[in-house]
Amino acid sequence: MESKDRKPRFRQALIESAETRLGSRFDTLDANGRAKEMARFYIKSIVAKLTPGLVPDTEEEIDEYLVDGPSDGGADFIYPSEGRVLIVQSKYHSADKYEIAENVTHFCEVLSRLYDAYLKKQKLNREVMEALQDIDWQNDYFDLQFITLGKVSDPIRNRASSGPNQVNGLSELEERAELALFDESDLNVKLREALSAGEILDQDIVIQFVANDEGKPWIHHRSGAGRDLYIGEVRGSHLGELYRQYRYRLFAMNIRDYVGETATNKGIVETAIKDPDDFVFFNNGVSAVATQIEENHEDNSLHCRRLSIINGAQTIRSLSKAQVKDNQPLQEVRVLLRVMGFSLGKDTDFLSDATRFNNTQNAIKVSDFRSNDPFQKELNRRFSGISRHGKPYIYKNKRSREPVANRTPVTMEDFAKTIFAFRYGPDDMFGGTRYLFDVSAKGGYTKVFGEPVSHPTDEEFKLLAGTYFLCEEIQTLWREKRDEDNTEGRSAPGLERRWIVYYAVGQLLRLIYRATKQDLDADLRKLYKPNDWMDSPSIQTKRSIAELFKLSSIAINKAYAQAAKHSDFRHRNWFRSNNTLLDINSELEIIPEYRSKADLPLLRVHTEV
Repeated sequence: MESKDRKPRFRQALIESAETRLGSRFDTLDANGRAKEMARFYIKSIVAKLTPGLVPDTEEEIDEYLVDGPSDGGADFIYPSEGRVLIVQSKYHSADKYEIAENVTHFCEVLSRLYDAYLKKQKLNREVMEALQDIDWQNDYFDLQFITLGKVSDPIRNRASSGPNQVNGLSELEERAELALFDESDLNVKLREALSAGEILDQDIVIQFVANDEGKPWIHHRSGAGRDLYIGEVRGSHLGELYRQYRYRLFAMNIRDYVGETATNKGIVETAIKDPDDFVFFNNGVSAVATQIEENHEDNSLHCRRLSIINGAQTIRSLSKAQVKDNQPLQEVRVLLRVMGFSLGKDTDFLSDATRFNNTQNAIKVSDFRSNDPFQKELNRRFSGISRHGKPYIYKNKRSREPVANRTPVTMEDFAKTIFAFRYGPDDMFGGTRYLFDVSAKGGYTKVFGEPVSHPTDEEFKLLAGTYFLCEEIQTLWREKRDEDNTEGRSAPGLERRWIVYYAVGQLLRLIYRATKQDLDADLRKLYKPNDWMDSPSIQTKRSIAELFKLSSIAINKAYAQAAKHSDFRHRNWFRSNNTLLDINSELEIIPEYRSKADLPLLRVHTEV
């Protein structure tokens, strides 16, 4: 019983996360505040982990799609992406309370209200209205999720299982919409799955193939470069068992994942049960990659190291679901499986291309397989030698549950997004996380880290770390301003995302150092030890950064105000357009022109030569 109690619990994890974020007790929040924190935690800690890439990566971006408030249409979160619209409604209750039937019934009608708002039949709040414009109402798949910490009666669960109400004007909605209800026990399970989802399988996985009439279990092809490809058939029951054993860890590189009870997935389940002999003819099969593949001809199996399914998550999960309904037919189901070998150190371009070409309909998150790059390992080693307040940093090049209680974590994705934003602009303007971890000539990875197989020199590391800690200081100032604005009722929508602020400060510094003929990189390197300057308010560096932040914020707000005057202006699109950077640049360029060189803020005090 004790071991069971030690399992992660959604309610407790939510409360701990919210109190850490807010710096205050969870029970001081009102009902709306608790529900909003619950929705935020669910998206960030569960949905983002189980289907990475299908929801925003950062808390600031998640907040942008949290629409809870007056005139929200009965939704807490609306996020359209890649032909899929996720709509979440959350209800926080104490453990002894029951969910109210009217709340679920109201959510079953949410698409009708949102579609009416899209057609301008009613007016909802700005966040909702902007989200609705990004929806392809006649083609997108709607994933409706009602999450509650209240007890759920059978009638309520039955109502939810019947799905959302039909909407006049939306064709085939019964095939394009699913409504799921998750109570506290469901959320506990999802949290545990999410905590393990980021753990790329590092153990051996045995894939059992079925031999053909000639006794051959697979076709083996080796390329001229020595790369292996195995193609053969496996039983549907075997894939179902693999999913039950490893679950989301099987799909560390496949963000498409399983989108719900679509017509396609229902067809997979039905064919597997009713027509197992023909399944292999109707299904495209499954593709996987592995860092090491060993043949075992005695039992027709492949022993695969660090295996990840890169295409076929929907097939595997549908087979697992079919197996629960009727296991016997799954013994006869055959699925075509391709397993490709690759080297973590050498096949960077191949890995990116393989995941992209095997998932042409969706964005792919490949950052997990950058974790073993020599450059990333070296960052992990070097950051361990830096501390603040006696607390060492840890660079998390791998997504894991490794405890960091006595260390300050720096995650690989946040680090990459921060450096890229400071130098070039928010990665959303260039293609998002997929672009940022694309190691090809067209990607952004080398702009931040250089070649994956390289090692950072001492000077390169100091430049990266110094830039990161500068942005950490900017983030502190940005949060303080945002809290002050909220307290005093001021609005600065242009400063909603910190990435745009990082860029503006970086661009202003580039303009200032160009005007004063100083070396910006040299001064950034001096910031790589936060103990030397971050906690000394009197130091010139701190005062300069505060002034840089203030000037940059003014420029951003001016650029936003000018853009907002246009009739076709959309708030969210402003953060995605390269034209935004041009407008901010125009505002920043004025500063070095009207201020004397001696009055321009530098990161360090320089003596003119």
